[in-house]
Formats: sequence, C-alpha cells, structure tokens
Amino acid sequence: MRIIIAAAALAALAACGQTTTTTTTPDTSTTEVVTPAPAPTTVIITESDARTRLETDGYTNVTGLMQNPDGTWSATGTRNGQATQVTVGENGVSVTTTTPSTSTTTTTTP
Repeated sequence: MRIIIAAAALAALAACGQTTTTTTTPDTSTTEVVTPAPAPTTVIITESDARTRLETDGYTNVTGLMQNPDGTWSATGTRNGQATQVTVGENGVSVTTTTPSTSTTTTTTP
C-alpha cells in the first residue's frame, strides 16, 4: 500500500512540473463598422403652428386654412390691406399674390 501511495505522490509531483505551451494566432481580419446616416427629420406643422406663423408674418383674417397632402398648409390671409393666397411649410411662408395681369410668389422664412 505504501508503494501505491508513493507512486501516486511521485506522479502528482511529476505532473506539477510539466509546462504547457499554448500558441494563439492573432486575428488579422478587421471588420469595418458602417454607421448609417441619421434619417432626415420631418417637421410636422400643426394647424395652430401654421396660423401662428401666418399671424407672426403679419397676416390677419386668415381663412380656409387646410392641410395639403405634402404636409404644408394653405389659406387666404390679408396683409397690408391685400388678400393673398399663402402656403405655410417647414421652409416658412410662401405667398402667391395674384393681380389681373401677373402672379408673384415670394417666400419668407421664420
């Protein structure tokens, strides 16, 4: 029995003295991470916002305020005593002044 215990102890000591070498190869592949550009922001204009923009731009008697399919708002407003057709969008107020012989469009930004 003493021989078995001595052999086991000797085997254990021999095992402790062994060294193991592990080699790893460095990862040479690189992965490029592409971050997508942020989505463009959409400006949502409410009826109240459109009316406020028109009034801030000097229009009174704003009537017929209706939203267009593209999200802009159209109305008729009076400014400097002249009734005009106006459109409010994210770029400001577009004005179409119609006289019997000409039509002019101007845009003012907020």
